[in-house]
Amino acid sequence: MKQIYILFILFAQVSMAQISIGQISTFTDAGDFEGWNNLNSGFTPVTVADGVLTASGTASLVPGVLPDNLLIIDNILFWGGDYTSVGVGGIRFKARNLSGVDMDLVVFLFDNEQGDNVTSAETTSITIPASATSFETYTISVLPSNLTVAGPKSTSELLMDVFGISIARIDDNGDATESLDFDDIEAISADGLSVDDYSANTSVKVFLDSDILNVITHNTIKTLRIYDVTGKLIYNTSGPKADVSALSSGVYVAVIQDNDNQTRSVKFIK
Repeated sequence: MKQIYILFILFAQVSMAQISIGQISTFTDAGDFEGWNNLNSGFTPVTVADGVLTASGTASLVPGVLPDNLLIIDNILFWGGDYTSVGVGGIRFKARNLSGVDMDLVVFLFDNEQGDNVTSAETTSITIPASATSFETYTISVLPSNLTVAGPKSTSELLMDVFGISIARIDDNGDATESLDFDDIEAISADGLSVDDYSANTSVKVFLDSDILNVITHNTIKTLRIYDVTGKLIYNTSGPKADVSALSSGVYVAVIQDNDNQTRSVKFIK
């Protein structure tokens, strides 16, 4: 499904700008989409008024292929660029849900290729609950440890040449009447991510003891990888311990894979 709507996006416009840490879409002026315009009006009706962007559901463009209410907003004008060099760690935004149903959202990053050559990366999902009728803040990590890539490029290759991003609903798309309000969509560094943004399983914990990183989990650890804040892999080993004495002081991400091939990511500070 994501390959199809990405193709529509690519035919629509041309990327113009390099992303930067701290850039934020505030939707202050009515009718100013700040690059989040409804690039594909057949997919998602989008409006900007009263300081918020509203994305609403719609009937399927391609019945039987794309579901109803494919709620998605895209930006290829100001959110492309080299995410690795800039040090983008996540996308933070405010959202409120006035539809009465929970909605699961992900971020997609994609390049400007076409057909089978398109490479896209999907983050893990976060839920905007039906109870969130006032604006709440949500963060989605776009570090390599939180991405699943589809296409010919590797994760690192895509992150160095992102064409644009989408924030999209991926769960049951309902009856095409759901909508979300967005505000203050911001690019943040890895330093701006909390531990909860990294870790999907609180049973996985890490701690430092005399420059040895120790991982505590109920499962047997298969691999332990450490990334810096730019998403660069700097350490790769097996087992629950890693010697990090050579690392400079800073923020890092430990990516732990167990023997069941389940992967968890935990932020730590040296």
